[in-house]
Amino acid sequence: MYEKAPGRLNITNAENVGGVERKKWEEVFLRFGHPFPTVVIDRVEELERGKKIKAVKWVTADELYLSGHFPGEPIMPGVLTLEGLIQSALIFLEESFTRGNIRISLEKVERLRFKRAVLPGDRLDFLVSLTGKEGNLWKFKGKAQVGAEVAAEADVILKVDVREVGFEL
Repeated sequence: MYEKAPGRLNITNAENVGGVERKKWEEVFLRFGHPFPTVVIDRVEELERGKKIKAVKWVTADELYLSGHFPGEPIMPGVLTLEGLIQSALIFLEESFTRGNIRISLEKVERLRFKRAVLPGDRLDFLVSLTGKEGNLWKFKGKAQVGAEVAAEADVILKVDVREVGFEL
């Protein structure tokens, strides 16, 4: 279960033009229950509220998980590629609400396909777009790409509960 604490990051601040620093997103993910080293996103390059987000992960040879996956032939685990798609959707939702506390939980992952290995030295782009909302269920289509090649794709459904915050003492 992810929960947003009071306070917001605004991607439209002048200091964030061209991408958001990883440190700021680490703070957001800490509030969502994703402390370092589980943060997959290095940078947000594009965010169009209500429509889509583009986030980036640079896979380096010194990533902690590569030492055992697989020795001698390091490959980014597929579950971390999926996690990057989900974290991109979390950032999208973080920026979708201007007030209130949000609680987010993963409801379902559909049509998950891995099509290409992600290797050290790759730049992995997470392209996630909102495809619909039904009540408190938000549906996303996600694609992870290395260059023009699709590494993975999935449909992700997140349950979003919003608690409006008024004048509380």
